[in-house]
Amino acid sequence: MTDLVGGALDEWRVGPGAIVICGGARGADIIAAEEGHSRGARVVLCLALPPEEFERRSVDLPGTEWRERFRRLLKVAEVRQLPEGVVDASADGEVFDRANEWMIDMAHRLARRPYAVVVWDGQPGDGRGGTSDLIRQLGYPADDPRIRVIDPTPPG
Repeated sequence: MTDLVGGALDEWRVGPGAIVICGGARGADIIAAEEGHSRGARVVLCLALPPEEFERRSVDLPGTEWRERFRRLLKVAEVRQLPEGVVDASADGEVFDRANEWMIDMAHRLARRPYAVVVWDGQPGDGRGGTSDLIRQLGYPADDPRIRVIDPTPPG
């Protein structure tokens, strides 16, 4: 996954002067933030919840290093948090859907035609806040060259 994310960032010449916006969750979000930071890009972590709660719900996975990697990013990234009270934080889909909208709005304010790396199996998903919903909100077809879709499904 790191090679695929890094390849997209290389192809798009992400480096100093570029901005990488991500949600900070374990997996592709953390990898994209680390890869962007290593290339000298400004990294903006847009957390749907306060950092401690976000870590508990979207980062920590026993037996992995995601928590440590997330905490390192908190020290080097610009960290923003979805304002409390915007949505009911106990409703997972709602809070993460709103965070997707927030990141997309931010990306469109910063760049007329932003790029996006997404990890998606191509399936419709189970409601708002998922990857298919994020792609829909971006307003690009999934095969647009500004979107790099990484399919995590094993071939076969």
